[in-house]
Amino acid sequence: MQHVLRPLAMTLALAATAMISACATGPLPDNPSATTSLGETRSGGPSRWELVRWQRADGNLRDIPHGDNGQPIVFDFNDGIDSQQGTVSGTSGCNRFTGGYGKTTTGIRFDRIASTRMACPEPRMELESALLKAMAAPFTTVGTQPSAGPTGRQIVWKTADGDLLQFVEREGVGRRGTKIDASGKEKIVYIDSQRVECSGVGKMQCYRWRESPDVPWQLWYGPIEGLDFEPGVSYKLRVREYQVPNPPADAASIRWQLLDVEERTRPK
Repeated sequence: MQHVLRPLAMTLALAATAMISACATGPLPDNPSATTSLGETRSGGPSRWELVRWQRADGNLRDIPHGDNGQPIVFDFNDGIDSQQGTVSGTSGCNRFTGGYGKTTTGIRFDRIASTRMACPEPRMELESALLKAMAAPFTTVGTQPSAGPTGRQIVWKTADGDLLQFVEREGVGRRGTKIDASGKEKIVYIDSQRVECSGVGKMQCYRWRESPDVPWQLWYGPIEGLDFEPGVSYKLRVREYQVPNPPADAASIRWQLLDVEERTRPK
């Protein structure tokens, strides 16, 4: 079993890109003895996980949204990822979905998944269709990273078709066991009910935001960590703002972490 767990542990470290590529010479075998728990005692309550990497069975990578590259694929587990069963909801590339989940002896299964029916550009629809198809069969847990340190808890699931899906627990609403960095500053921001197309490194979707209802809208190019944005709903949020030291060229220099949703308004 060591020959499987050693590369997976490295996969889940910061050098994930190089390690997964190195493992791409063939599909990884199932690992029935892989733990379905992340090995930490956590209080009850939701946890939020983002899909950060999707490696096909042939070793090629799917292009997935994250960071400034659009709305990420997020799974919100109502009772936490370590719960034996519960409900799950989130975003699947284009639409929102909801359903049930339950642990198996080797991983996790999803049941009664239903989603909204909004049309999106074809790349996002294709990605969403592939994800929902994969969720129709159980996932096998092939690697975990239980650390609540800088990289956070992580998990790699293998689909029935042999694809590897790497998820990372995210900060903000839903993440437990994470200390809030007091170096940031709190602020109130108003978020418009619809995102708009904008240009960063490439074309993307941006939030429109302002600091009070009587000033013009501005564009926000980054994510709002912890916000489960619902199109058609405007928000008044309390966030913590951080400066990002030495950000990559294609990433924002400021990030927002959601502290509280103070108001949700759906236009009549």
